[in-house]
Amino acid sequence: MLLCAASVSAQKKTDAIVITGEEIKKMNVRKISDVLNQIPGIKAGESFVSIRGSYKVKVLLDGRPINDPTSSHGFVKFDLVYPENVERIEIHRGKGALKYGDDASGGVILITTRRIEAFHGNTKMYWGNYDTSHYSANCRARKGVFGIGASAGHERTGGYQVNGDRKKRRAGGKLEYTQDSGLSLAFSADYLKDEQGLSGRPEYPTPYSRKESEMFSYALSARAKGINSETFFNDAETKNRDPSRNIDNSITVRKFGEDLSGSLGLGKWGTVNCGAAFRRDEAESSRFASKNEHSVSLFATDTISFETLPVTASLGLRGTVYSEFDNTVNPETKISYKGDKWSLSFAYSRTNNTPSFYQRYDKTSTKEPNPGLDMETADNFGISFFTEISPCFSGGVSLFYNRIAGRITYVLGDNGIGSYENFGEVTNKGGDLLVNWKIMDNLSLKTTYTYLKAINEDTGLWMVAKPRHRVYADLSYRPAEDLSIIFNLKYESRQYTRSDNKASVPERTIGNLRVEYSPSWTGGGFGLPEFFGEVKNIGDKTYRYGDGWLAPPNISICSHCRSGGTKTRIAAQCG
Repeated sequence: MLLCAASVSAQKKTDAIVITGEEIKKMNVRKISDVLNQIPGIKAGESFVSIRGSYKVKVLLDGRPINDPTSSHGFVKFDLVYPENVERIEIHRGKGALKYGDDASGGVILITTRRIEAFHGNTKMYWGNYDTSHYSANCRARKGVFGIGASAGHERTGGYQVNGDRKKRRAGGKLEYTQDSGLSLAFSADYLKDEQGLSGRPEYPTPYSRKESEMFSYALSARAKGINSETFFNDAETKNRDPSRNIDNSITVRKFGEDLSGSLGLGKWGTVNCGAAFRRDEAESSRFASKNEHSVSLFATDTISFETLPVTASLGLRGTVYSEFDNTVNPETKISYKGDKWSLSFAYSRTNNTPSFYQRYDKTSTKEPNPGLDMETADNFGISFFTEISPCFSGGVSLFYNRIAGRITYVLGDNGIGSYENFGEVTNKGGDLLVNWKIMDNLSLKTTYTYLKAINEDTGLWMVAKPRHRVYADLSYRPAEDLSIIFNLKYESRQYTRSDNKASVPERTIGNLRVEYSPSWTGGGFGLPEFFGEVKNIGDKTYRYGDGWLAPPNISICSHCRSGGTKTRIAAQCG
């Protein structure tokens, strides 16, 4: 369950945290969020992710963004990702905007799926309490230079609150063309539909509020002669209805993007990576007229390595011309020192967070539009140290400082109706700690700790839903070759639920238990089955999230089975 030497090596080469597909396979997780939560400074759920307190995190799946364009809070469509198909996850904390653009003040997460090889397929099925069930299947095959893949899934739960049910359906396909000369083409198309009830806070229940979202996502990747091209088109719609409050509205956002990049060697002057990007966004709603906007960007970064010193330095700029905002030029710089068993790096970057169509143009019973809403500007500073003391013990520490000026804030008026405005400055500062310890051959411990101080500098008050302390620990025990027992512990300190700091939720410690069994004696021509049982919130503790919403009680998912073969992999997860 630990991020082991493979991740350390990848981190040294890319100055990013890398999780490989083999490591994800060993984790046997159900959700990508379960993987991300093991990284210091990252907090992830089914549809959100934050890095070091910032929810402005850009998530790319095979080059295309899967952030929800209809959301005002940066929700992410993680359901488009099958953990079994992931080749690697690359995480850039506090940087990455130079190459990948706006809305990345927290960082960038790159998810890359596996290249289609020989025939491979699996299915999953599991069940749990609260009428929870999941069914999914995917299959891949290759013939010569062509590869093809298809996947589908269905998930539902009755929920643990009144009007807390949810149903999700997904389908996707991928077509690849690859030549030995280096030419490669890949086209993928995915569909996701999510229907759910919105229970509301316990003190303000909304038993009739319903939300339905639908997203079509397409991507075309091409690589030839050192030039990379990434083209995407996302079409997303969200509908909200509540007959008890006369709410029936919808918003549709379409995003098109094209990215071109390549590199040029300059000898002793290093290697220059450069590229261009184009974006065009359209939005229409039941409450405002159709809107469209576009932007064009150019970026370049020069990376220099010294022959006599284990030092690497890079400096880059990204310039963007907007149709609706002031033009920007943002820098990113990085200096790294690599020893045999340790590394030290310093990084600085500047990026912009653009306001959503919803924040600018949508009008509701509690919100007025503000077409003049401007971008946020974020400056990120970070120092990171990592060491591998021995094959059994490794760890690292990072210090960070994030400053957001012109912060987009919802400001309530005297008449009870507010609007989003650029108001004030926010700072997130603190540190991360990571410890990997192989205690014995069959017993290992991984612990991450994050200290965060998130302050509204204009008022001196603490930001909402930002715990000062957060601990995540995994203790993995393997009493037999085919049996694993994993105990997980999560701790978060007190969090404020109101911006005036007049209400908060107390600290909490939640324990989770997972048992995995993979009997090799049942293999044969149909591969190896795997069974698991999982209990979350073992103590059945009643608590709330930092935003005041009620968190789930004891949840059990069990009897998960999976089988796989060398050429034919058929898996069933029954739970």
